[in-house]
Amino acid sequence: MGMANESKSSRELEESEERYRNLFENNLAAVFRSEVGGGLVEVNQALVDIFGFSSIEQLKKTSAKDLYYSEEERNAYVKDLREKGYVKNYQMRMRKRDGSEIWIMENVMLVKDQRTKKEYIEGTLIDITETKRMQQALQEREENYKSLIEHTPDGILIHDEKGETIYANPAALRMVGFASIEETKEKNLFHYVLPEYHEKIRNRKVKLDEKGDSPFLEIKMRRPDGNIVEAEIKTNRITYLGKPVVEVVMHDSSLQRQLEREHLRLQVEEETNRELKREIASHIRTRQRLNSNQKYTRLLLDSSIDMICACDQKGRITEFNHAGQSTFGYSLMEVLTRDLAVLYADEEQYHAIRRIIAEDENFLGEVKQLKKSGEIFPAYISASVLKNEHGEIIGMMSISRDITRIKETEEQLKKSVHEKEILLKEIHHRVKNNMQVISSILKLQSAYVKDKKTVELFDECRNRIASMAFIHSSLYMTKDFTNINFSDYVTNIASNLHQSYVSTDKKIALKLDVPSVFLHIDDAIPCGLIINELLSNSFKYGFAKKKKGSVGISVKVKKENIILAIWDNGAGFPEKVDYKNTESLGLQLVISLTEQLGGKIKLESRQGEGTKFILAFRKTK
Repeated sequence: MGMANESKSSRELEESEERYRNLFENNLAAVFRSEVGGGLVEVNQALVDIFGFSSIEQLKKTSAKDLYYSEEERNAYVKDLREKGYVKNYQMRMRKRDGSEIWIMENVMLVKDQRTKKEYIEGTLIDITETKRMQQALQEREENYKSLIEHTPDGILIHDEKGETIYANPAALRMVGFASIEETKEKNLFHYVLPEYHEKIRNRKVKLDEKGDSPFLEIKMRRPDGNIVEAEIKTNRITYLGKPVVEVVMHDSSLQRQLEREHLRLQVEEETNRELKREIASHIRTRQRLNSNQKYTRLLLDSSIDMICACDQKGRITEFNHAGQSTFGYSLMEVLTRDLAVLYADEEQYHAIRRIIAEDENFLGEVKQLKKSGEIFPAYISASVLKNEHGEIIGMMSISRDITRIKETEEQLKKSVHEKEILLKEIHHRVKNNMQVISSILKLQSAYVKDKKTVELFDECRNRIASMAFIHSSLYMTKDFTNINFSDYVTNIASNLHQSYVSTDKKIALKLDVPSVFLHIDDAIPCGLIINELLSNSFKYGFAKKKKGSVGISVKVKKENIILAIWDNGAGFPEKVDYKNTESLGLQLVISLTEQLGGKIKLESRQGEGTKFILAFRKTK
């Protein structure tokens, strides 16, 4: 009976060992047991596959020390293991048989054989190389995306449903005229946009809710300093920090900022040279012990088309690339250890720039620089402080580009525009003079005409010509050749007609209610002719049987719409006459000019109580 029990226990032990052996050898995770000194005692096939060996026997011939990436990292790992007795989810670099690097995660413990008192390391490990690579790729992508957003020339602004600003990149802050996001807190987007664009933005919000996307919209914004900025905006609904918000992309489209766009382009180029700056900083810190890196950095410096210069904390030049040497006319040895001020034409400007860099750690703008020959030239410079690995300032670096050609082109453009302005003034002046000559000819001719109706026709033609001549006279006196002051224009026409038609025995008052508004010449000329015809009719026919009364003109501006009213309190318009279908040349001209403006006209008149024509049209932009 005893023999049978012993035989059964032996079989159970063998089966248990067989199960353990199968679990050990077929486990997908690498399982091992090694001596603390490095000798491999037990390994499974998964461990062989991870480290690229052909068999278990071949792997056992290798010391565990040879599989670690460095002896220092293994010593740190063993030290940690001895202190705790185990390590969990321990990540470290190791080396495959072919020498390539892999990342593994270990769960092991330190055990002691009670019989031999010998210590072993046993546990499991898995290959996490691909996971590590994915983590690094995601981190690089996030950094690249952040860099792209922070340095893009277009403004990106995020606000909530109430219009409160949540995020704004540097370009957006510059565009709306703020220095930081804190200044925009509790300020609605409408705070920046001119009032006449508010309705468009509200309509854009409705369309955004319906369709989810919209094209670019042109608007104008007013900065805190009062300057007007023209911009194109595009709005999109996105999710930011887990909440639904509105993203606004803003593109500056002001003509006066053409040069700034060039500056922004240079700023983008500066960002592409960021790696170059880091290499220069590293070069300064490790010049004595990294000669090979010094040669590489020098190659990068000298291959740049921009002038690159670096100095220490005292302003003494430590680096000067080939482009700088070629432009300034100095050799490297001539400027090394000299004060950076030698490259600036204005010493006060140089010290002002250094103060700005000391406060803001960077500077971006135009400067006047000085060549060895004494020649002064304009340059666009990007400068910033240099820091060591501890964040301590060790100097300053600048990247600059000669913008002489850009400035010359800018001056040529200004000269060309000025010449065209003078030529256009002369054209308007001559048109006005020609019209006055025509008016004078008609006046002389009317002196020889005896028929009263013919004389009236001559006078009407002269008034129409005078109406158009006022336009060219106004344009000759202003710098804006497309828009005129409509208030002054209406006053001139009305006063001229009042003097022409109102005799001394009548007391006809002229009442004008015209605010200061500027109209495009394409709107002003038709309006002037319409006023001429309707006001002439009021003076001629409205007070034929009255000795006194009032004639007036009023203008109202509602956003982009103009509402013009010409009225009198005279006899009233004849009830049997259809003003839209009449043989009167003047009224036919009024209807035709209204259609030309794309507007609408209506008549309000009662017999004996006066006449009022109301014209409504949309301003030409």
